[in-house]
Amino acid sequence: MPPSDDAAPSAAAALIRLREEMERPPYHWFLKPRPEAVDADTGAVTITLPFRPEFRRSPSEPGYHGGVIASLIDLAGHAAVALRIGRMAPTIDLRIDYMRAAGNGDLRATAKVRRAGRTTALADVEIMDCDGKVIAVGRGTFSTFAG
Repeated sequence: MPPSDDAAPSAAAALIRLREEMERPPYHWFLKPRPEAVDADTGAVTITLPFRPEFRRSPSEPGYHGGVIASLIDLAGHAAVALRIGRMAPTIDLRIDYMRAAGNGDLRATAKVRRAGRTTALADVEIMDCDGKVIAVGRGTFSTFAG
């Protein structure tokens, strides 16, 4: 079923809000993640991380440092959960499986909320390189407790 006219403004508003929120943390000023798409109903987000030489694992080797990839997984998972619950959601746990080395191109994170409960939420994140190959997957647990 195609989305209704009412869904488009909601998704557009959610993307604008996500972009504004991602500009706030000083660490993001360094990373410069770009939110590309949101699905407010499912809590899914897509974020691009443009490659910069500062992200390399070594000055003499191509490819991303694993910590940059971990950061992208964490911020994408958090963004998906925060979008779903409407507020910040601190990270409780983060698990990452690195599948292959990432070259020097942009990375794309797709995060989906698997469960959002009263005290915790679970989000899965897939990181793809500029050729569409999965380079890492992660799962984060986030606090949703508003007490």
